[in-house]
Formats: sequence, structure tokens, C-alpha cells
Amino acid sequence: MPTLFLKHKVKSYDSWRPAYDRHLVARAQAGLREVGVFRDAKDSNDLLIVWTTDNLVQAKSFLNSLELKSKMKEAGVVSEPEVWFAE
Repeated sequence: MPTLFLKHKVKSYDSWRPAYDRHLVARAQAGLREVGVFRDAKDSNDLLIVWTTDNLVQAKSFLNSLELKSKMKEAGVVSEPEVWFAE
């Protein structure tokens, strides 16, 4: 099963997390199932988010959507996301 990793920095984890949680339905509709949200031990605003998916095309489309980019900006994402897939 493909696994998706996304790494980015946020202005404030405490502000970002509720916005991320409100977007759960959209992620589920895109076929993403959360494995976990991990915070760097030295910088709690540096995040790694991991999901699994059965549909890479759908997941990639979601990640490239203007809606997601807008939601990330509203949530306080301050870096360009690094994204990679693994099997």
C-alpha cells in the first residue's frame, strides 16, 4: 500500500492543528488514511504527516489542489511542503 509523507513548518502547531482536524473529511474523500502527525523533537512547529492511500492519482490530485494550498496558508503553513511517496 502506498504511503505518503508530507513535511512542512507551521507558524504555530497549536493554531495549525484545529485547522488540520477540520479538513479530515476532505482528506478522507481523497482516499488518505492518517498514520500520524509527528513533531520534530527540537522544533515542535516542524511537522511530518504520514498517510496511506489506495489511489495515488487521487492523492496527488488532492495535494496539488488550489483548495488545499489555500487551507494550508490559512492554517499557518510557512514553508513549501516536501512530499514523497513510498511503498
